[in-house]
Amino acid sequence: MTVRIARRLCVLALSAATLGAVVPLAAHAAAGNWPDRPVKLVVPFPPGGGSDTVARIVAKSLSERIGQAVVVDNRAGGGGTVGVGSALKSPADGYTLIWCSPAAQYLAPSDVPYKPFEDLTPVSLAVEATYLLVTSPDSPYKTLPDVIAAAKKNPTAINYATAGANGHGRLMGEYMKMLGGFDMQAIPFTGEGPAMIGVIGQEVQIGFISSAASWPQVQSGKMHAIANTSAKAFPGIPESIAPVSRTLPGYDVTAINYVAVRTGTPPEIVQKASEALQAVLADPEVKAQIAKLGVIAQGSTPDALGARVKSEYEQWRDVRKQAGLPD
Repeated sequence: MTVRIARRLCVLALSAATLGAVVPLAAHAAAGNWPDRPVKLVVPFPPGGGSDTVARIVAKSLSERIGQAVVVDNRAGGGGTVGVGSALKSPADGYTLIWCSPAAQYLAPSDVPYKPFEDLTPVSLAVEATYLLVTSPDSPYKTLPDVIAAAKKNPTAINYATAGANGHGRLMGEYMKMLGGFDMQAIPFTGEGPAMIGVIGQEVQIGFISSAASWPQVQSGKMHAIANTSAKAFPGIPESIAPVSRTLPGYDVTAINYVAVRTGTPPEIVQKASEALQAVLADPEVKAQIAKLGVIAQGSTPDALGARVKSEYEQWRDVRKQAGLPD
């Protein structure tokens, strides 16, 4: 009887050991086959905004490169945090890519239902964009000095539109107030599309909108651009649109979008996805399409993206603190 029990224990121990060896091998095999089915790209903004427009260009080219459909899934709300939170409920298997914005990760408020740094693993930088300070063509404010003069005369005269409550647009406005010594009120919208409608309809006096979303509207005459937040030239944006730094020296702001996955995704998949995205973003045709929106296509390794995110977080921490925004 004792011998039989001992034999059973040996068999169970060997089975457990074998199972422990098989699981990593299975995970490795799955990583090696990635992708063998469609991939979802969660864009945490409504259709029609700058992030969505660029993400769809990248998704189309990525699909062609990896040989699987890359389906864009718009999940708007919370300045991007709703979509990211939703995406993080998916399995950590590389089949849910997340189009990340600063507002959803390193600028996210402390009450989001996920851990912005721990739960997201960087894959690749996607784009660097400038923002345009825009008005309605019928607005009396034709230049940035016009806006500042009105705000200094009446602190409640200027409302500015942003995509979300605590994203880059909000910080750009707060930083401008700090450098210029004037006041204006932020009016958050659910995305860049709704924010532009607010500007065009003169619900607000001005808006901080990414060039990817705003430049086509400026070109069509639906909006008027009075300033460019970047001190350097951006492709597709004419130099006739003066940089903010011409009025407020030292002001130089750009924003990034990037791709992340849920932490726990096998490193082999993260690396394969990163290499595919880097190849897409280096493609001359893709770069040209994105450049027409006044945006620079720029891939990166996961490590380089992680370092950039940390640097951006530290850069904006002081502005958030002085503006009284949640950290």
